[in-house]
Amino acid sequence: KIGAIGHSLGGHNSLYTAAFEDRVKVVVSSCGFDSFLDYMDGNVKGWTGVRYMPRLLDFKLEEIPFDFHEVLSVIAPRPIYVNAPIGDANFRWRSVDRVGKAAGTVYEFLGATGALAIEHPDVGHSFPLAQRESAYAVIEKALKQ
Repeated sequence: KIGAIGHSLGGHNSLYTAAFEDRVKVVVSSCGFDSFLDYMDGNVKGWTGVRYMPRLLDFKLEEIPFDFHEVLSVIAPRPIYVNAPIGDANFRWRSVDRVGKAAGTVYEFLGATGALAIEHPDVGHSFPLAQRESAYAVIEKALKQ
């Protein structure tokens, strides 16, 4: 009965954790991703650091060997709740929707339509109370099964 939840850096780390660890049964990502192609107009340097995904800079943008639709797809059919605010200056909500749509085909194929939920509150880079409550409900439901 393990869930992963995170905001911003923690938001994409919760996804990566679930992608590599099957014991994680439900994931929440708040302000945690969009496509690498869309992030800061394709400047992925913000995704990297000496101790955090430094090899991303080894690739041309179009040649990065994965993107978030694949990360979400690897997690399928486990539930994922995404908070992607309209005013988030780091991660574009329309890009999150495109990523979700691509991963949604895998969820559909696996008979888990609806297990990937994305909400767009009209705020900036934050995790509002209403979305936190929705996230907690998704976690609670998944871990009770």
